[in-house]
Amino acid sequence: MRVSFVALVALVASSDVGAIEPSESDMREAFASDLRRGVQQMLAFVEQTQGQQAVRRLHEARTDAFRLGEFRKHDCRQSKDKPGHICEFAVEVDTVAGTIKKSMAGRFHIGPYGLAYDHDG
Repeated sequence: MRVSFVALVALVASSDVGAIEPSESDMREAFASDLRRGVQQMLAFVEQTQGQQAVRRLHEARTDAFRLGEFRKHDCRQSKDKPGHICEFAVEVDTVAGTIKKSMAGRFHIGPYGLAYDHDG
């Protein structure tokens, strides 16, 4: 049994798991997770530099809130430099200031918690 487990681990490690192109729904979730993480980092920075009262004002004004609207996957290609795929997509993000519509590209790759989005490619 131990030999077959070792062989299975070696097979998985040598296979190109990242070669599978991400689905639109997986890309949407990875993008949303990255956006949530960015908002949390911004709030932590505001708290550190301006205090908890400034964070409360942001919450009250709902400037930290967003809703991911439409998300459309376009072209994807295997990344040449790093693991994963470089994918183009269109997204709508609803904020208190209005809807942001943008076409963009980024790298989607397997991270520690599943598919991850890296806007720097």
